[in-house]
Amino acid sequence: MGFLKKANVTLWATALPAFFLCFDLAKAPLPGSQTKEGGANLPLLIAEDFRTGKAGAWLPNHPESWQVAKEEGSFVYRLTAPGEQGKVRAPTSWSLLKDFDVTSFVFTGRTKCKTDPSVNQRDMCIFFHFQDETHFYYVHFSASSDEMHNVIAIVNGKDRVKINREPPGKSIYRLTDLKFHDFKVTCDAATGEIKAYLDDLAKPILTAGDKTLDHGLVGVGSFDDTGSFADIKLWGNTFKK
Repeated sequence: MGFLKKANVTLWATALPAFFLCFDLAKAPLPGSQTKEGGANLPLLIAEDFRTGKAGAWLPNHPESWQVAKEEGSFVYRLTAPGEQGKVRAPTSWSLLKDFDVTSFVFTGRTKCKTDPSVNQRDMCIFFHFQDETHFYYVHFSASSDEMHNVIAIVNGKDRVKINREPPGKSIYRLTDLKFHDFKVTCDAATGEIKAYLDDLAKPILTAGDKTLDHGLVGVGSFDDTGSFADIKLWGNTFKK
């Protein structure tokens, strides 16, 4: 009997770690649900590192102003020249992932602005739910905060309009140097909740709630500056007509 008791105690002690490991795994988030990059358990649609030297997945409005190049040991997608204002007051340069019309999404990557840091209105932009050149949303990452800088905005057939909740001058801005910055933009199409992150991918610096445009393409660009983008990933639900 003594042997059996001892054996039972040994087996129980051995089983405990496995039990608690299974319990912890059961509580753990699913892959992509609350990670640094992913979110909302959306499927990964594309991961773009530009190592091929080409940007065949992209549709730029000014192809001559975009190139794949190498910077700081990484391949990047570089915007080399600012654009000109079109029909409405809005960002002038963009390049869109042409095959992914999405509703809810998570879009991540790295960006660097080439404009001199002394220019406090410098910017790099993330576009989403892009339907045509006068109907889209964009996130404007900048080196200052006011009514039109460092905002989430909508272009809906007229000049852009700020829609983020943070008051003018109160949003956190971080695009103040010549370094690469991690970015993340998320959108829940069901609720209209939009969040934009820079550097700290756990805490948004810009938030909005809007359901005017419920689907469209996602992309990168600038209002009127130059810069680079790298290590792009897009998770999302594709729009079903």
